[in-house]
Amino acid sequence: MKREESLIRYANKVAREVAKTRKTKKLDYMNPYERRIIHSTLQNDKFVKTHSEGVDPYRRLVIEYKK
Repeated sequence: MKREESLIRYANKVAREVAKTRKTKKLDYMNPYERRIIHSTLQNDKFVKTHSEGVDPYRRLVIEYKK
């Protein structure tokens, strides 16, 4: 549960940064559980969108500014 809370805080922090700078941010490699938490945290965000790229175990989450 602690991990989930810190991932949600991290997701929101990075989303604010991306929204402010309008620069795409690639996060570190994560397992599917961690990526899903960040995707679902940011799915309704007005300013950013997320997708994953790469192949497990080197799959990472990308947060980019919505145009």
